[in-house]
Parts: sequence; structure tokens; C-alpha cells
Amino acid sequence: MTRRLISILTVATALGACTKPPAAAPTTTPDAPATAPAATATLPTAEAVLAKAVEAAGGAAAHDALGSYYSESKMEIPSQGLSADSKLWWKKGKFYMEIDMPGVGLSRVWCDGKTVISEDPVNGRRTLEGREATQSRWAASVSLPHEWTQYFTKATTVGRRDDADKSIVDVKLTGADDVEVTLSFDETTGLLRSQSFLQASPMGAMPVEVAVVEYKPYAGLQQAAKTEMRMAIFTATTTLTKFDANVDIDDAKFAPAAPETPAAQPGAAAKSEAPVTKTKPKSKAKS
Repeated sequence: MTRRLISILTVATALGACTKPPAAAPTTTPDAPATAPAATATLPTAEAVLAKAVEAAGGAAAHDALGSYYSESKMEIPSQGLSADSKLWWKKGKFYMEIDMPGVGLSRVWCDGKTVISEDPVNGRRTLEGREATQSRWAASVSLPHEWTQYFTKATTVGRRDDADKSIVDVKLTGADDVEVTLSFDETTGLLRSQSFLQASPMGAMPVEVAVVEYKPYAGLQQAAKTEMRMAIFTATTTLTKFDANVDIDDAKFAPAAPETPAAQPGAAAKSEAPVTKTKPKSKAKS
């Protein structure tokens, strides 16, 4: 699920600049959805919960075998009457993404493994820093339960709760730049059900919750084929439409393309030349 977050968050950043934010945004990671508490019992360690999630999704070996991929997905935002098509090239922490939203424009994100550069019709091109850059890196992760130590320094089981007929265990990951994300797991299956966090953006922190609607097998892994993102400004549903594993990707793909320069206007060169002064011919003298 996490790797498709990067497309959602890029669009959210662009659209959020055009949409009035909530009156009071929280300053800490949003809590997991409030539901009836489960019976008190000893909580499993965060490491045990994360390890079970990795096995439930296909196992560590299958995750490690995925060295690169190309994917396509479709995002729908009914409340805004908008949709977007996303393409993502990923290779061991490096990635390039295009998000084309009719009526809004093309957004792009490049990451060479260190620097993250974003470009969208609202904010233009900029190098992401601090929390925003950190979030973009882990949002493109193949699996946070498997790769969490690459992006976070601490994992803590924060609670167990009932959600309908399921027992949910919440694990909070904490890392640099005060970045936090709460992962919620089905205690029976071990699969990730949702995650919540505060998305850093040019207009401030935005509470985000992303839930898995459907899993499907791709490349030997149970992957989130359909997700629903809930924000104060809109709700978006994203469906995975294509996934090609272990494809050849040139590293040049992860380097930002040169910014487009306006085409020269016809006649511009002629206008820049020094004006030519015309003189009237002398009239012949009368005999």
C-alpha cells in the first residue's frame, strides 16, 4: 500500500493548496480510529506484529526478490469530480512517478535515493526537505512492515481494539524529523488494514488515513489492489491496474528532467535587431 501513497500525497499537496484546509489541524500523528476496546491482554511486541505482517504478505524472501517494478493506478476523487492516472518506476529505493490529472495538470516526483524533487502545477518544482522529504521516501516503500528500519528508528505497539468483528493491533513507527505513522493490523490474518499520519505540505500538516479495501497477489506478494484515502479536504480511491515485477529501469529515469523553457515567439529575433532607417531619395533639380 505504501508505494501508492506517493501518488496520493502528491495530488493532495497540489489540490490542498487550492482547497480551504480544516480550521484547526492537529500537530501530532492522528490516533487510530476510535472503536470499542478489546479485552485487556498482553500486547505483542511491535517487532512480532511487523514480522507477522511480512509473512502474511508473502514472506521476507519474496519481498527481497522484488528488485524493481513498474506500476499503473487509477485514482478517483468523487467529491471534486476529479480522477488521475499514475505511473511509477521503482528500483530499490529510487523512484520516478507521473500523476496526470485532467483539469489540474501533470505532477512528477523524482528520487535518486537521497534527494526528492517534486513538481506540480500549483507549487512548481521544488526540492523536498525535512519531514516532507522523509515521508516521500517511505511512502514509496514496497512494504513498511518489511523495510521499516530503513525509514524509522523505533516501533511501538500502542494498543489493541475491536473493529466490527476483527481485533486490530496498532503499531506506531517513529523516525527522524519527528515523522510518525500508525500502522493498524488485522490480528488474525496479520495483514495491514490501514495507516494514519500527518502529511507535511507547503500549507501545513494534513491528517491522512489510508485503508486497504482489497488485496490481490502480484509477484508472489499480497498487495493492496484497492485503497481509500481519507482527508479533511477529500476522499480518494486508488485502484492498481498494472504491476510488472523486476523490470529493467535505467537510473537516468530517477534524475529530474530539465525544466521546460518557453519557445521563442515568431519574429522575436527580428524585433531585437537594430531598426533600419530609410531615407527618401533626393529629387532631381529642374532644368
